[in-house]
Amino acid sequence: MRVDDKGRLAIPAAFRKQMPEGSFVSVGLDNVLAIYPPDLWAALAQHLTSPLPGPDQRALARTLYSLSETFEPDGQGRIILRPEQRRLTGIDSPSSVVVIGSGSRVEIWPEDRWDSYSADAQGHFTEFADRVISPR
Repeated sequence: MRVDDKGRLAIPAAFRKQMPEGSFVSVGLDNVLAIYPPDLWAALAQHLTSPLPGPDQRALARTLYSLSETFEPDGQGRIILRPEQRRLTGIDSPSSVVVIGSGSRVEIWPEDRWDSYSADAQGHFTEFADRVISPR
């Protein structure tokens, strides 16, 4: 997938169908962009709601919300990745990115970082599965 010189990225149709109205694009874990469906976005917001938030909660909320944008693809299925979002995640404009499904959200990775991460993660798949899925 290509991010053009205006910061636009065409989201594959299969992923657009997964993301209902009310979804958001923001920063995700591992310094990638994530598209959060409304229920997951609401769950994140619930964790960040406190009458007297601590410093970590304030920092997370400020980062997450300041880098968020409503997920509104144009007629060609493109979204605009804001300059701040691209800068934080290392996505140049123009550049190649990888759009992946990650359970309940969609992630947008710089292609070179995805290639490196994916090769390492795939090499440890059984180890991860044993720790995460296997009964304890």
